[in-house]
Amino acid sequence: MLIKDEKTLLAIGMSSLFLSFIIGFVHVDYMGFSVSDFVEGILLGISLPLNLTYLIKRRLNSGR
Repeated sequence: MLIKDEKTLLAIGMSSLFLSFIIGFVHVDYMGFSVSDFVEGILLGISLPLNLTYLIKRRLNSGR
């Protein structure tokens, strides 16, 4: 999936970061497996590259 629009990158990145913080307050276990920690990690894993890509694209476009 290629996201070329900077606003979309920022919106998805910040939304997933916000959701990961909210899910961090909830603790859900299923058969000894922490589902909330898993989902929080997935959302953080989505958030970091998208936010970094946004910052890099913003920096490259501001020089033009």
